[in-house]
Amino acid sequence: MLTAETIQKYKGKSETFLTAKAQKLVNDYVRKRDAINDEGDFICISCSKLKPKKHCQAGHFYSRKNYNYVRFDLDNINAECDYCNGFNDDHLIGYKKNLLKKIGVERFERLETLANLKGFKYNRLMLIDIIERFKKL
Repeated sequence: MLTAETIQKYKGKSETFLTAKAQKLVNDYVRKRDAINDEGDFICISCSKLKPKKHCQAGHFYSRKNYNYVRFDLDNINAECDYCNGFNDDHLIGYKKNLLKKIGVERFERLETLANLKGFKYNRLMLIDIIERFKKL
């Protein structure tokens, strides 16, 4: 629960700033969550290859730009190598196959339903809540 004091800390911060801060914290959490060792190595959700930490990005199955409702949904964000996330046009084929293995059909269908909700916009309080929750993780 957000307190007035917590909300006051972000007075004067733009929604653009809050969105970027929330995304950074969520992405950092995903990179740590999906690391397979203390060095931060990971298995790419799309190509299934073992990659070093320096190639890890927090890849979104449903893009942040087009599917705002699931922008911060942890089922939608997984460790993905920089090549697959940035240059491989077919990366979503492997991503979907491996995401279904990881979260199962029921959660995938939930994610799909949420992704297709249009017109959603995070407000300041929602963004502050995400920031504060992920700062603790």
